Order: sequence, then structure tokens, then C-alpha cells
Amino acid sequence: MDGQGGPLTVPAATVDFWQRYHAGWHVLAGVGLGLVGVFAAVGGNLPTAHRTATVGLLVALLLWYAAVGVPAMKRARDRRGVGYFAGVLILLGGVYTMAPAAAFLLLILSPQIFAMIQRWRTRLVVLVLLFGEVAGAALVRRGFTAATLGQITVTALVPLVFAIMAGAYITGIIAQSRHRATLIDELTRTREDLAAQRHAAGVHAERERLAAEIHDTLAQGFTSILMLTQSARVLLDRSPCAVVAGSLDLIESTARENLAEARALVAALAPPDLADHTLADALIRLAERHTRDTGVPASVTVHGVTTGLAPETNVVLLRATQEALSNVGRHAAASEVRIELSYDAATAAVAVVDNGRGFDPRRISGGYGLKGLRSRAAAFGGTCSVWSRPGAGTTVRVELPRLGRAAAVQS
Repeated sequence: MDGQGGPLTVPAATVDFWQRYHAGWHVLAGVGLGLVGVFAAVGGNLPTAHRTATVGLLVALLLWYAAVGVPAMKRARDRRGVGYFAGVLILLGGVYTMAPAAAFLLLILSPQIFAMIQRWRTRLVVLVLLFGEVAGAALVRRGFTAATLGQITVTALVPLVFAIMAGAYITGIIAQSRHRATLIDELTRTREDLAAQRHAAGVHAERERLAAEIHDTLAQGFTSILMLTQSARVLLDRSPCAVVAGSLDLIESTARENLAEARALVAALAPPDLADHTLADALIRLAERHTRDTGVPASVTVHGVTTGLAPETNVVLLRATQEALSNVGRHAAASEVRIELSYDAATAAVAVVDNGRGFDPRRISGGYGLKGLRSRAAAFGGTCSVWSRPGAGTTVRVELPRLGRAAAVQS
């Protein structure tokens, strides 16, 4: 319950302060009852019968606490707590009539009320009955006098007000702490959910990256092998074996290059063409292979300073060129291809221009190539644009920050 008696959800890991130190509360109850018992037995002017009765009632009160109070403190239930204090009121009523010093026990009983009872109305009723019992015992012993009223004020009224104020303050702090604990528990679960979502997103992104890598390398390499094999089959029917041997050499060379790409992909390394070469060198080698495999001449031009690029920028631009050249070989029916690599102070860009049949970009919805190019460029803070029209060739341009992903994050 909260401070107004309403239900309050408490996380399973949250335990109130007094519940962490049950043994301390038990010791305090035993010591308090023991001190009152000792004082009643050896102090004051009580008759022997009264002393014996007082000690007996205090022992009964201790046993009552052990049997009913301890379970009520472990699991705060109003009905159980009210039952415990009903017995306390009965036993203390007899003690007060013989040993007024037993009012000292209110210092121990008041916190127990807030530990065992959750509803404020019930707490107030029990508090008034406990302190009222002290006042009633004083009136019975001394009568209604000014001195008695003063004693009641000191021993009952002021401690009652203090107990209510202290209880309200403490329970308010407890309710606030429980609310904060609930928020922390919710935040912890939210953080775990976000971590799981980030992990899933990372897995998805890695799958997308691998799909793009496979499409840009292995798939294109296998396509080249297939085209060379088909060409060799035609030559085998029309030409001597010596001519076919040249095509077989091309197939073997393409297969070896594709194998190197596969090994680099598995090892998560840079493309082999970039291992010991600049991006411009890698593009020249790529153009030479395209000319060799398709018979369509491809040229490379470079504008600007080629140094200072992030490795990931080089990889993305190389993959973009591979994809664009693969599309040219499969669809363009071009007679010439130009690869233009350009740099400025902040960006690096590569454009693949062909003079083929062209197409209407608005009517192209399928395929992974252009979609993969755009996704990869966007992931690194860049752009991918495609210009084409039927009969007028095609230009694919990818532009990225020179510093790679770090520059994209800062921008």
C-alpha cells in the first residue's frame, strides 16, 4: 500500500529496511520487555503478587510477539497485525495497572504498527488505543487531577503526535523508495529489451552486409564464370581446341579471383584488390577484368587527391563499381564504359557511365543490386544516384564522406 492506503506494486527484489533486519527488531522487542520486567521485579514498591503478575504478563507478551508478531512483521497483513495488537492491548492493560514504567514499551510498539499494518486508518486507531490505554491507566491510578493531565500529556499525548508524524514521514519515504524501485526495475527491463533489440538489429545489419558482400563479389564472379563457360562452349563447337584453351584460362583466372574474394569475405578482410593497392589501382584492375571478360573497353579517370580515405570508404566505392559493372555486363549492351573517381575536401565519389541501351529507373522495382547500393551508401552517410533513359546510356554515382562512418556520425 502507498501512503494513502492504495495498492502499490513492489518489485520482487525490493525489501523494506526493517524487513532486512528482522533479527534486530526481535532483539529490540526482547530487550525492551526484559528491561521492563527487571524494573518491575526489583524496583519500585510493588507487592510481591503484583511483581509476579507483571513479570508473567510480560513473559506472555514476549511469547505472543514470538507466535503472532513475528509472522505479522514478515508479511504485513492488516488482519494479522490487528490481531497481534489486540492481544498486546489486553496484556498491556494488566501491566499498566501494576507497572506504569511499561509505557516505555510504546517506543518499541509504535514502529511495529507501521511495519505490520498498511492502512493509515487502522494504524491511527491502534495508535490511539495504545496511547489511550496509558492515559486510562494513569487516570485509574491517580484520578483526574492537573498532575495526572500533565503526566498524560508527557507520557501519552506528545508521544502519540510524535509517533504519527514520524510514521507519516517514514512511510512516505518508504512509498517513494518503492516507487523509485519500481521505476528502476522497469528501466532495467527496458534496457534489457533495448539491448535485445539492438542485438537483433545488429544481426540483421550484419546479414544485410554479408548479403551485399556476397552479391557484389561471389555472385558477380559466378556470373562471369557462367558467361565465360557459355562462350567457351560456343567456341568449342566452332573453333580449334587451342582457341578454347584461352577461354578456359579466363574461366580459371576468374574462378581464382572469386575464390580470393570468398576467403577475404570469410576472414572479414578488405577486398584482395585493396590489400596492397590504392582504390584507383583497384578500379584499374577491375576495368581490365571487365574488358577481358566482356570485350567491352572500360577506362578509369581520377580527379583529385587519392590519399586520406577511410578504408571502409574505399571498400564501399569498390563494391559499388563492381555492382555497376556487373549490371552493365548483364543488361546494358554497351560498347564503352567509363569509371570516374573524383575527390574533394570532404567527399569521395565514383561514377560508372556506359553508352548502352539505358532504361527508365522509375520502372525498376526488383533486384538486389541498386537497392543494395543505396542501402550501403546510406549506411555510411553517403548517397547513390542513378541516371538513365532508354537509348541514352546509364550513369550510377555513389558519393561518400572521405572519413567514412565517423564523418557521417559527426554530420
